[in-house]
Amino acid sequence: MLMELADFLASRKEATVSDVAAHFDIAPETARALLEHWVRKGSAARIGLEQCRQCAIHCGKSWQAYRWIEGRDDQPDGHTTATLPQETK
Repeated sequence: MLMELADFLASRKEATVSDVAAHFDIAPETARALLEHWVRKGSAARIGLEQCRQCAIHCGKSWQAYRWIEGRDDQPDGHTTATLPQETK
């Protein structure tokens, strides 16, 4: 389930706890716990009201939104990318 959540969040760029709960048919508390796993790993971040891009209205619930962090070495598919040393001339 963690990898499926990572794929979902990476493809959407950001999602609310409600979005995740509805998509995976799980309780919001479970969705939040799974999202927090990726926050602890450094692959996702909680986003605040001023950062939420879900809609044009300010619903007051954006503190429950999360964003996948682009450019992470940990890819959502579970593979890590190797960084090759740069050649010097």
